[in-house]
Amino acid sequence: MEAKPDLASVYRHTHHLRSPPPTAKPDEPVIEANPFLDAFIAIDEDGSETITVEELRNYMKKNNFQESFIKKWLKMFDLNSDGVISLDEFCEVLGLQMKNARMYRRKVQGGLPAEVTVISSSMAEWMQVIIVESVRRASGRFRDERDISNDIKQHLDAEFGKLWQVVIVMGQYFASYSHEPEMSFFFKLGNRVYLIWKTPPP
Repeated sequence: MEAKPDLASVYRHTHHLRSPPPTAKPDEPVIEANPFLDAFIAIDEDGSETITVEELRNYMKKNNFQESFIKKWLKMFDLNSDGVISLDEFCEVLGLQMKNARMYRRKVQGGLPAEVTVISSSMAEWMQVIIVESVRRASGRFRDERDISNDIKQHLDAEFGKLWQVVIVMGQYFASYSHEPEMSFFFKLGNRVYLIWKTPPP
């Protein structure tokens, strides 16, 4: 069985992506700059928290890396050998916590992605970013809108407490609803419109 490449070997392909440590708020942990996370963010073009062979190849071509770059990343980070590197696998190899990795990504990338069109919002931007990330993950995992909305709801209920409502529409819509203060976010991403809000307690 061929040995996996050492981290130093992979690092030589990614060191140029090093960025300064993101500034943390007083109540947040300080997350040191990590060239591997920087590379993961750059390679994961669709923000799905997974890296495919195609995305590795695109990144390789953009940076004029050798074909061995793909093999080294797969050997190092694709723990279940399914041809896809998930953020969970990536963090396990590097000894990182998923929560901190996601926080790092949000701080490095800044605000909402350019492809998100905000329709209506009564919510802090950092929460909007988390919701968009949840939508992207769910859309990458499922095709059916029912499965996508259910996955998003489960994630938001776990992250921010119950009860979240998730509606996915395509085309014209009308809505009348009540929500907790600062807990409503309607936006368009791709060909879908997402209506997401948190129901006030009874």
